[in-house]
Amino acid sequence: MSYNFIKKSTDYLVLKLLKINSSGGKIFNPEERKKIAYLESWVSIIGNIFLAVIKLVLGFIMNSISLIADGVHTASDVFTSAVVLLGFKFSAAPPDEKHPFGHGRVEFLASLLIAVMLIFVGFEFGKSSYERFLTNEKVTGNILVAIFMLASAVIKEWMSRFSIELGNKISAGALIADAWHHRTDAIASVLVAVAIIFSKYGYYRVDAVFGFLVSALIVYTGGTMAYDSCSKLIGEIGEEELVKKVKEAALSFPGVIDVHKVFIHDYGAYKEISLHVVMDGTLNFYEAHELSEKIERLIEERIHCRATVHGEPARTV
Repeated sequence: MSYNFIKKSTDYLVLKLLKINSSGGKIFNPEERKKIAYLESWVSIIGNIFLAVIKLVLGFIMNSISLIADGVHTASDVFTSAVVLLGFKFSAAPPDEKHPFGHGRVEFLASLLIAVMLIFVGFEFGKSSYERFLTNEKVTGNILVAIFMLASAVIKEWMSRFSIELGNKISAGALIADAWHHRTDAIASVLVAVAIIFSKYGYYRVDAVFGFLVSALIVYTGGTMAYDSCSKLIGEIGEEELVKKVKEAALSFPGVIDVHKVFIHDYGAYKEISLHVVMDGTLNFYEAHELSEKIERLIEERIHCRATVHGEPARTV
């Protein structure tokens, strides 16, 4: 699956299903962001329900801890996608007296909740895998099931890239988190397929070992996602692409010499942006004020935000 294929197919789906042209770069419109997040969530929910049911049924029939763990992992993806959906629903609530900047950071809380769930599921199945390793319980091996698991891995990898592409379009960490949930499931499915093949020839402990590896992968992914979510909640430096967009808007006006100290306070769909603009020193106070307001309006048109410009006169020698 090439990047261009994923990008083009994603742009096509967004255009046909949502009537949104997403081929032009980042999307900042709150309603469009919400629609795209809903699309990712429902594609994930439907796909994961289908795969989880099959994995769990086959896992119990074959008595495979790695396959059951992978099935539960896939089922948990349904819940995490629902969290993404609800997160965007609540984050779209308008500002109120206590939350003048809106509720956009609910997106980051949704990502953190997904991460915590992943860590919990990973530890539980790590414990089960260790116990299975000690007992060396028999596992039924089946080549057809192994082939299904490999096909499942391909589907989950597509879902991962689909979610990443949409997440990048709307700068949504929750969608990226959901994508990594898909990717760990894809890797897990490959490991389970190998374990099933080994079990066919009597190497039952391989199933437990790979079940433990799947668990470790889940915990690692959850920990990484939790760190990223907390970092955003604390307040990160603005994305390089967004900072560049702000500078380009300001520099497009005659009389602007330089732009620096661009600070972006991220509230998900809404952003507070402040910047220092060095202006032509010959401008009088009124002209500098008018220029500042024009820059603010242009930035606010291009990005869903509130912009505040601090004007500085250029030093003359």
